[in-house]
Amino acid sequence: MINFIKIFLPALFLQVTLCARDININKFLDNANKTNKHLLVWLHKNGCGYCDNMQEFTLNEDDIKSLIEKEFIYIHMNISEKDKVTYKDFVGSAREFANHLGFDFYPTSLFFSSNGELIYDAMGFHDEVLFLKILKFIHSRSYEKMDYDSYENEYEYNNDD
Repeated sequence: MINFIKIFLPALFLQVTLCARDININKFLDNANKTNKHLLVWLHKNGCGYCDNMQEFTLNEDDIKSLIEKEFIYIHMNISEKDKVTYKDFVGSAREFANHLGFDFYPTSLFFSSNGELIYDAMGFHDEVLFLKILKFIHSRSYEKMDYDSYENEYEYNNDD
């Protein structure tokens, strides 16, 4: 039994260590700057039904996947994992990163400009229709002219049938 523990524990530690990612947001922001895109960081955690539903239904919807792939640099960050996150002068875990920015509610979508400024956050579950509006709000840079509520009112007005 002791031999089993001597073999199993180091193997388990190695597997956990190898699975942890080093997420350098600064590098993603450099890429966003070069490609003229926004950075989308999607925060979620294990055991969160709303996170699971958003991942399964919202983020897997074809229009949303297409817009994210084409117009955003995307990072999903599971705060339950032991990833190392670097953002500006901050270095810590994904959970510490979220807390550093003042977020402790999941899922949360964080949108950054290419210079690293947090320009919009969308806390909680968002269905396909609402999340697509949020993505278009960010991609169109409408946040530079108006808040999201004004954008949504204008969007609804211009898309009435």
